[in-house]
Amino acid sequence: METSDVVIVGGGAVGCATAYFLAKDGVKVTVLEKDTVAGAASGYAMGLLSPLSGAGIPGPLEELSLVGFLMHRDLVGELKEATGLEYHAHPKDSIYLAFSDEEAEALGAIEDYSSKVDGVSCRWLNGAEIRTFEPRVSEAVPRGLLVEGTWLLEADEYTRALAKGAEGYGAIFRENEVTGLKRSGGNLRVQTEGGVIEAEKVVLAMGPWTGAVQEWFDLPVPVSPLKGQILRMEIPGPPMRCSLHYNSNYAGSKPDGLVWIGTTEERVGFDDQPTEEAKVKIIKEVAIFFPPVTEGRLVRQTACLRPVSSDGLPIIGQVPGWDGVYLSTGAGRKGIILSPSMGKVTADLVAKGQSEISVDIFSPGRFMPIAGR
Repeated sequence: METSDVVIVGGGAVGCATAYFLAKDGVKVTVLEKDTVAGAASGYAMGLLSPLSGAGIPGPLEELSLVGFLMHRDLVGELKEATGLEYHAHPKDSIYLAFSDEEAEALGAIEDYSSKVDGVSCRWLNGAEIRTFEPRVSEAVPRGLLVEGTWLLEADEYTRALAKGAEGYGAIFRENEVTGLKRSGGNLRVQTEGGVIEAEKVVLAMGPWTGAVQEWFDLPVPVSPLKGQILRMEIPGPPMRCSLHYNSNYAGSKPDGLVWIGTTEERVGFDDQPTEEAKVKIIKEVAIFFPPVTEGRLVRQTACLRPVSSDGLPIIGQVPGWDGVYLSTGAGRKGIILSPSMGKVTADLVAKGQSEISVDIFSPGRFMPIAGR
């Protein structure tokens, strides 16, 4: 029977980051992925890195997001040296747009929080100043918050760099679907379509599919898919100097010259097929602040499934009643920026039993029914 110190189920950014940090510390790791590394949401994400905004920021995700952002800046050189792979991580400033005083007031939280982030600063721009950065922004936009110091990367290439880095430290990656998990004496037996692997510890980083494991444990694991669609377009004119953000939508240039625009948030189960309806919706909503998208040529439309928990926060930690079994999932739309910090926290919990970042609020046990209710 094959054995490993740790089996990680899931080859997305969080699973690969966990494998990288564990293998770097000398732990024997086997990663099982039913498809391919970066084959799901981690392979299709825009790759915008900003610790200043999103669900739970400011709030419970502040520390995890900030640490993840700072780790990304360090990982660029580390992974390039270890793997030779280039995933085009680089500074890319952002402008958050406001059409009204109420929207500008809401952006004040980003401005206030920016003071906590080394290397990131904010300043307000009027409409004319915005258009010195990006002349194609709608004339109807009167105000925006420039955030200097945010980053952009290629999410699929980043995830593969983590995997190759982990392999360089001895981790083994296999395409194999996991079908169950059982205890065997003091160890765990991971059941796969190709056989059984015995391990001391198991990490379940299965993205939106993590919810299926509640049948293994007879415990609630409320993770579900949030579908997101993105358009990659050829837009007339030069590459965009900054990424643009308005409400939940964005537009930004990639190194290949294409402009990515999106995104949707759809509760449609495990349907991951692109739709005409989403294409029309994205173009219509992005055109409000960036009109050239109506003249662009669609090169590719993608859809992916992001993992979200029932309370919108990640799930990180040991499964109640299952020594040695850990969950690391539920990052939603912030999976890429959170992947280094979630991976490091999970690796530390597995190898050391504790982490420098407190993740009690993200414990899987928070979904357990309370006695007497």
